[in-house]
Amino acid sequence: MSNELETQTEAETQTETKTEKVYPESVVKDLIAQRDSLKSYKTKVEEYEQMIKDAQEDKLKENEDYKTLLDSKEKDLAELKSALENAKQFETKYTELDNSIRTNLLSQLPEEMKEVAEELTTVKLQKFVELHKKETPGMDAGKSGKSKINIEGKKWNDFDPKDLAILKESDYTSYAQLFKARYGINPSK
Repeated sequence: MSNELETQTEAETQTETKTEKVYPESVVKDLIAQRDSLKSYKTKVEEYEQMIKDAQEDKLKENEDYKTLLDSKEKDLAELKSALENAKQFETKYTELDNSIRTNLLSQLPEEMKEVAEELTTVKLQKFVELHKKETPGMDAGKSGKSKINIEGKKWNDFDPKDLAILKESDYTSYAQLFKARYGINPSK
């Protein structure tokens, strides 16, 4: 049993050594040289940045402009704070207006469409409402359930067949009036 265990361990070590990738020595040396030169460049850059920073501070101290510079920065900061406060006020007004518009638009839709429409942006919601309004043109939404069609000042061709069918069922007198104006005869029931 110990022989089987030893052979198994030897087989595992042989498979592990076979999966190692071997690179040519020239490639490895080239990569090491690039790494070392990158480190030296980074060090030089940091030294130059520190030298520039020190030179700028020395110049400010010589001219005593740091007080002027500080005053200038404080003024800039005060202006930015004021602009930020104004922006917050406009953001609040915009949010309130947007919410008001959305509420109004959503109220124009049937309940089953509201769930889909709530996730749209305000601009897309406006277009969606235009396409899916509760009311059909020419319909009087005074009563729920049965709708009454207003025919005042309208002709037969102003209505689509669906509205004419509803008109015939709900208000036969108005339907007959439109029919007679269009065809010159009374309709048959």
